[in-house]
Amino acid sequence: MSEYIKLVLDGEDEIDTYNVSDYHVGSLAFHEKAAISLHERILDEKAYLTFGGDAGEAKLIDSPHFNPDGLHKRMLNPQDQADHFIGLMQTLADEDRILLMSPGNHDQYLAPNFNLMKYICDKLGILDRMGSYQSWLNVNGCTMHFWHGRPTLPRGAKDPIQREANQRAWLKNKLEGLAGSAQAQYMAHIHKVLVQPPEEHYTLLDHEENCKGRFFREQPTEIDGKVWIPPSARWYASTGTLRRSGVFGTQDYSEVAGYAPTPMACTKTTQHYNKIHKIEKVLL
Repeated sequence: MSEYIKLVLDGEDEIDTYNVSDYHVGSLAFHEKAAISLHERILDEKAYLTFGGDAGEAKLIDSPHFNPDGLHKRMLNPQDQADHFIGLMQTLADEDRILLMSPGNHDQYLAPNFNLMKYICDKLGILDRMGSYQSWLNVNGCTMHFWHGRPTLPRGAKDPIQREANQRAWLKNKLEGLAGSAQAQYMAHIHKVLVQPPEEHYTLLDHEENCKGRFFREQPTEIDGKVWIPPSARWYASTGTLRRSGVFGTQDYSEVAGYAPTPMACTKTTQHYNKIHKIEKVLL
């Protein structure tokens, strides 16, 4: 089941929220300095955070990707990974800067034995902000939809410009059917930051005896008393990672698989009153 979380932030006309995911705490590839720097930035800016899953590396010993040589020696146990993640997030939780905390596929590997995300949220005192694999978050009347994701990002075209355009189109196609009343939809899992803004259209409109051209964006409509936002009018984003593609001194499965290196990055959503104003990439 999806989770629906509704929050009212009194006196907040402009809200900045950093959308992060895929820390993979415990892995030697986790970039802890980047996480600490990001959390300090959020506190300094009085911004907020949403977390989209994969808090810990959380690999079981029977996993084909379990590699103790790729883990911190003091974080071989998933609970130790969760405790370290809690330590990184504690000040944000104490300052009420966390809006959403959702699980990812790595967290759910442990589900039969250990509910990692529930353990984290309980320790942080934010069980009311705990999402699910899909979550709907309404902040001051603005609805956002989060899905951790499962599919693999297609490699796309050879040309890098066309490749990213294809990947942004792929992201939109994956998300648009999941939440019709969301102004913005977010996916984690693919370890890459992509931002697809609402589409701007151009058309000719008759004006008495002449035609005039107009740029426009499709507008929300009401269906059975509920607001439906056309897919072309929404924002789409993938929220990046703080897990590096590899580290010296050990063999990481990302290197074995030949995954392309990705920047340490997230997205930042700026909300004016109950409207999404922009979503931008943030390099860490």
